[in-house]
Amino acid sequence: MKKNPFNMLKLGVVGCAMLVGVSCAVLPFTSMASAEAVTVVPILAPAASESTSPVQVKEVNLTSKTQDLKTNIKVPQLSGMLDTKYQEQTNDLILSQANKDLTNWEKEAAQAAADAKTNGFTYRPYELTINYALKSDGSSNPAGVVSLEVTTYAATGGTGMPRVDTYNVLNSEQGQRVTLQDLLGDHFKENVNAGIQAKINEKPENYFKDEFKGISEEKGFYVEKGEVVIVFPKYSIAPGSTGTPEFRFNLPEKWTMTTKPVAPKPVEKMKLDLAGSDSLTNAEGVNLVPLRKVAEGLGYEVKWNQEKYAAELTKGAGWTNVSVGSDSYFYAKMAPVTLGTAPVILNDTLYVPLKFVTDILHADVETGDAGAIHIEQ
Repeated sequence: MKKNPFNMLKLGVVGCAMLVGVSCAVLPFTSMASAEAVTVVPILAPAASESTSPVQVKEVNLTSKTQDLKTNIKVPQLSGMLDTKYQEQTNDLILSQANKDLTNWEKEAAQAAADAKTNGFTYRPYELTINYALKSDGSSNPAGVVSLEVTTYAATGGTGMPRVDTYNVLNSEQGQRVTLQDLLGDHFKENVNAGIQAKINEKPENYFKDEFKGISEEKGFYVEKGEVVIVFPKYSIAPGSTGTPEFRFNLPEKWTMTTKPVAPKPVEKMKLDLAGSDSLTNAEGVNLVPLRKVAEGLGYEVKWNQEKYAAELTKGAGWTNVSVGSDSYFYAKMAPVTLGTAPVILNDTLYVPLKFVTDILHADVETGDAGAIHIEQ
């Protein structure tokens, strides 16, 4: 009998939803280029329809330091919020994430270019695109709620998956983050889960069977014209031909929120140190590391599927899956790649090659004395 190295989790879907519609559309992308200098371009937000002054967006253009990576990076920065300190914290959060993505993809592009040169291939530069859309400027229903959607897309010559980050804040004297619970009430998860499942059941051919397993507490969304729009990454629950699934929920015409200022969480690198005894070396000399310890140390949620003998990793919009005995790895349903070594269970622990951490999870790895490993993401 196969042993289960993970604790299995169960998800339930109950309740009834306020779902009023679903649209699937591919987010627009353009090919871009950038330089190290930062330029600021003011962009006017939608016109105000109520007394609340509209928040505006300033555009910061980032530049790449390498010719191996073509970029078009437009980072939004909010302006005109009543709480200027909270506005600054939010802008720092958005800009820090963009800089982190740029740094990571510069490393990826440099490695790909070096590999191409070593193997005598013609290297085609990777492309990194970051753009945005101001979905709500805080001047219309629900009054005060500012909603921003930032889309990050890296093109490496194959099928890629855009990452969609959403920022929802209240424009008040004491700015704060707006959550799904604030907008849809204490039972938002049950209502949203049931409503999304009902829409999927109407046209199951447009979705991956059994991929929707309910939303998390931090599910991405934006507010637009009196509706909450739940956003799923492309390829996460539906084929690419379906586009980026979005599910819309009505909001009350008059919505209020009690302000309780909470500063945005700073962007911090996840760090993990493995002792030499944590890793193993197989007969081929490949360094193997424990998947659960590494993944959870980097902030991923890990679920074990006993029937498929596979582990699923999720963190925000990031998702990947590994199967025991299968040298086939992919991220967010992109084309699979081989790493030369399949996942293996030893002493009731699932191990993956160290290259999984660098090549699939895109984490930085440094090895030290006595086999110690330092990981950052």
